[in-house]
Amino acid sequence: MAPGPVTVEFLGMARHRAGRPEVRVRARSVAELLRAVMAECPRLDGLLSNTGALSRHYLISFDGERFVDDPAEAVPVGGRVLILGADPGG
Repeated sequence: MAPGPVTVEFLGMARHRAGRPEVRVRARSVAELLRAVMAECPRLDGLLSNTGALSRHYLISFDGERFVDDPAEAVPVGGRVLILGADPGG
């Protein structure tokens, strides 16, 4: 199954680091989404930890309704994913 399109919106420090408010990528899982976002926004290269998990410095939410942290979790095709900094002031 081909990866579907997803709109990723950056909030707070994540937006500052990304240098733009949003990006559109194709991904099937949270891990694929994060790798695609890092390819589009190199200043966000720390989204994934060394173990392949979401960095503790960021939070991810599907459509602003629920937070996710499992890198294997499926990403809703055509959905909106929010990435925000989890650091104080982020």
